[in-house]
Amino acid sequence: MIKKNTPEAILAISTGRILGIDYGKKRIGLALSDPFQMLAATLKTVLNTNAARVTMDIEEIIREHNVQAVIAGHPLHMTGDESEMAAKVVEFMQALDERLKMPIFLWDERWTTVSAEKLLVETGQSPSHNRHKIDQIAAAYLLQSFLDRMSYLKRNA
Repeated sequence: MIKKNTPEAILAISTGRILGIDYGKKRIGLALSDPFQMLAATLKTVLNTNAARVTMDIEEIIREHNVQAVIAGHPLHMTGDESEMAAKVVEFMQALDERLKMPIFLWDERWTTVSAEKLLVETGQSPSHNRHKIDQIAAAYLLQSFLDRMSYLKRNA
């Protein structure tokens, strides 16, 4: 079920890994937390050419890593309004939800791609030649943001 980003829903996630998804029309970046839900790391990029294949790939990753929840980037405009892509993300996550039956959260992804591109430039890599890395890094940034919020909620519960 796609959950509301309430403290209660976030704190109800079982201990274990969390998967971050940066959904795009061409590529889907994936990131994975450690089992203690403290750190996000890039995982891989999946080409978005076949929805059924992508869903199967994500299901396999979830089983292989014993994932407890999924965090998907929610593309919002700077005003906070949903972008055109937001409907596509929600549609994909709802289809994934029908198969997974686990907590799914939509998380504000503003600035994640820009931050990922900046990181590549700072490390001497060309963003245009590393699109797949950008998607993974963006997924890791949004997942880390979620993990940081979760950690804050736990400390202040």
